Amino acid sequence: MTLDEAVAAKETKLAELKEAKANLNEFKKENKIKGDAEPEGEKLQKKYTKLQAAVETTQEELDAIKETVKELKPAKVRESKYEYPEGLDAKEKKKFRTAARAAAKKAEKPAKEAKKEKVEKEEKKADKKSKRKDEED
Repeated sequence: MTLDEAVAAKETKLAELKEAKANLNEFKKENKIKGDAEPEGEKLQKKYTKLQAAVETTQEELDAIKETVKELKPAKVRESKYEYPEGLDAKEKKKFRTAARAAAKKAEKPAKEAKKEKVEKEEKKADKKSKRKDEED
C-alpha cells in the first residue's frame, strides 16, 4: 500500500464512521434513548448493539489505517548548521556548537590585526620622538 492509497482509504473510512455514527444517533432519537442508556426491549437492544458494534469496528479500522499512514509518511529531513563528528550525544553536541560559535566569533573579529597596527604606529611615534631628541642635542 502506498501513501496515497492509505490516505484515500483513511478518507473513505472517515466517511463510513460518520455515517455509522449518524445511523446510531438517528436510532437513538427515534427510540428516545438518551446518552449511553441501554434501550428496553429485545428488538431494540439487538439493533442498538448492532449499530454500536458497527461504529466501534469502523473506528478500529480507521485507527489502523491512521497508523499505516503514519508509517508510510516519509520522515522530514532537517538540515543542521553544524557538521558533527560521528557518535556524539546531546551534551557533546552542545559543547561542539558552543565551541564552533566561539571559533566563528573569534575568526570574525580582526582585533589582532588592529592591535598590531596600533603597536606599529606607536613604535613609529616613538622613533620620531627619539629622532627629534637626537636632533635637539
